[in-house]
Amino acid sequence: MTPFIFLIETASAVPFAGRVALAGTVLATSSVSTALVAWCGQPYVTSLRWLPSHESTSEASDAAGKQASGVELMTMTLGLHRRITRVYDTAFLVPTNRPFAKWELAEAFKLPETEAQAEKCKTLPREETIAETTDKEGSVIGRWIVKWDESGTGACRGVGKINRYFNVHEELLNGPLR
Repeated sequence: MTPFIFLIETASAVPFAGRVALAGTVLATSSVSTALVAWCGQPYVTSLRWLPSHESTSEASDAAGKQASGVELMTMTLGLHRRITRVYDTAFLVPTNRPFAKWELAEAFKLPETEAQAEKCKTLPREETIAETTDKEGSVIGRWIVKWDESGTGACRGVGKINRYFNVHEELLNGPLR
């Protein structure tokens, strides 16, 4: 619309500076509304499914899905590019206070005391990937990583462009998350 402000009615009573101000207002309004649509729509999950468990067979993926501990969430960018986030442990999906989202990847996590004691003997402290976001080609563009300390407390951080917030309709998932 902005170019038309300059092309139409060049002999109008609106001076050139006024037309520039009007064009700037139109561009700013359009940019802000597009940014709001992107921010509100970014966490919307279009597809949700269980990740296949490691010990499942190919014959019954739905039955094996109930044993899986991870989910795959598909979202879209403003340009309608697909983003797939695989969350390998659903315990890290927690309720959020962010508007237009239901879940978020947890910033911190505490292992149950029995599990922390068992892991302490073996592998604590360590880092592990909790979630990965891939683009439409399958290239990893972001990771959510937890760093465990000796007591079983994990601090999470994002690397790259991880999708952290999700607006989910749980009926897309055949069965409860927890």
